[in-house]
Amino acid sequence: MKYNTALRALAPLLFALVALGGAMSAYAAPAYDPEFKYAELDTGIKLAYVELGNSGGHPVVFLHGVTDSYLSFSQVAPLVAAEGNRVIVVELRGHGHSDKPKDGPYTVDLHVSDIASLLSKLGIKNANITGHSLGSFIAQGLAARHPEYVSSLTLIGSAAAVKGNETLAWLLDGGDGFEGVNNAAALSDEFLTDWTASTNYDESFAPRTYEHAKSLPIEVWRNAVNGISAFTDELGKIQVPVQIIYGGDDAFFSRDDQADLIKRLGSKYILFQTKPGVGHNTHWEGHLDSEIASDIVSFIRAANEAQGK
Repeated sequence: MKYNTALRALAPLLFALVALGGAMSAYAAPAYDPEFKYAELDTGIKLAYVELGNSGGHPVVFLHGVTDSYLSFSQVAPLVAAEGNRVIVVELRGHGHSDKPKDGPYTVDLHVSDIASLLSKLGIKNANITGHSLGSFIAQGLAARHPEYVSSLTLIGSAAAVKGNETLAWLLDGGDGFEGVNNAAALSDEFLTDWTASTNYDESFAPRTYEHAKSLPIEVWRNAVNGISAFTDELGKIQVPVQIIYGGDDAFFSRDDQADLIKRLGSKYILFQTKPGVGHNTHWEGHLDSEIASDIVSFIRAANEAQGK
């Protein structure tokens, strides 16, 4: 089924939110060096997170992508918090300030268990879970397996499956002069520079993400990337409203992947938004931070209204 045909077939299920995309009512500067908090999880991991905003506001939990850190949402999260939300930005196991067991494991199943344990300890239920790339798969799994923690999902750079993905296969096993994380003894500066390259408006952003990526041991890279998987067969369990934000030039996931994701989701409320001219890291390209934050805030409000919350 072609992409446009799939969307037309699903049109009655799409979340019609005509008021989306307004300007943010408050400004918040990026928080590059926040105060980190730590939670000892039932999974045996000490997880780092940042809490922003109104402690009594609607909870919004941000989950970054593989080999990323808090920096991934350091520009978007303060804007969402400034709108009265309680924002939690997590650093996944193996990343940032969280525990990094050298031999892993870093499976998506374990990430889901980590986040469920964290939210339980923080007393958070019915949260918007916003995930990018790997984080989006964790968000899918949390919604499918622990629905009590989730009121809505925002998926950035996501898909219904990763099996057979050519870009992921290249990252793992190499090609075109790159050894792949499965074969490399260490990752070159050239690769890390390309991996963290960005069109972000802040010239300090790319160097910051580079330094984090460089700090991760090759064993963490290898285990974290090999641990990426999707919840293809469980997507039908997801009943909460879902927002999908797709960078039109995403090199990881195609438009057909987006149609497949929409088709498999069990939700009756799906909002699909394309951002033309940007890639997989949609929320930190150019100066899209305020637009993405506005999209998320507007979606959360509409999703809550649709569910009578």
